[in-house]
Amino acid sequence: MARPPGADRPLYVRIAMSLKSRILAGHYAPGQRLPGEDDLAAAMGASRSTVRQALTELRDTGYVTSRRGSGSYVADPLPIEPLSPRSGPVYTGFLDDLDNEAHHVVERDRVQEELLADEALAARLKVPVGAPVVRYRATRLRHGVPYGVATDVLPRAVADRITPDVLDASPTIVDALALAGSRVAESLQRLEPAVLDAADARRCGTSAGDPALAITGTAYDAGRAPIDAYTLTVVTGYGIGLHLTRATTADGSD
Repeated sequence: MARPPGADRPLYVRIAMSLKSRILAGHYAPGQRLPGEDDLAAAMGASRSTVRQALTELRDTGYVTSRRGSGSYVADPLPIEPLSPRSGPVYTGFLDDLDNEAHHVVERDRVQEELLADEALAARLKVPVGAPVVRYRATRLRHGVPYGVATDVLPRAVADRITPDVLDASPTIVDALALAGSRVAESLQRLEPAVLDAADARRCGTSAGDPALAITGTAYDAGRAPIDAYTLTVVTGYGIGLHLTRATTADGSD
């Protein structure tokens, strides 16, 4: 199930987000034909015209292609890399929801260093192995209380646009990217259990070996170029809420 956006979002957008979540989770593979409009309309409890609008939205954003007389297919390649290895469910939502929450978030004790991309980072950022990248690490606080450690790795060309004055004025690296003209437009992340190492435990005032939650992902700009390979390690005791709402049509049906 996708995480439906708020009630102000049109139903076709909700359906597009639901289909996108299934594509990114691997339920529909790149190149695979999607169910027909009638089948999707029946499954989604919506009209065929609404489903057609949703498919248009996915075509416009590069997730779906159409073949005359054959139907709609998952794009190959996709505009962003799906989670690999295949994850559990992918919940979709809107970055502006997180932007609102981020008003209460700041980073402190930020450390910046230059690295050379290993194979894993090169694949995530689509740069050559050995390409220069810049890593930022900081303690993340919400309402002044430490709740985790943020690690952001940016391609050198992207990091070079984050000048010292931009960095000083930015509560988080995501804010710095936006101020530097590389606003995050899309992001895909996975959540996995983790254990705090000694360095992260010191930053958060906890103990090494304590359980944690690692949120690892890749952020993309409006041109679908990867600009940030990030990990947020969240300490135990910090709760994340998930609000699920079933989308309904104007006549009250699902």
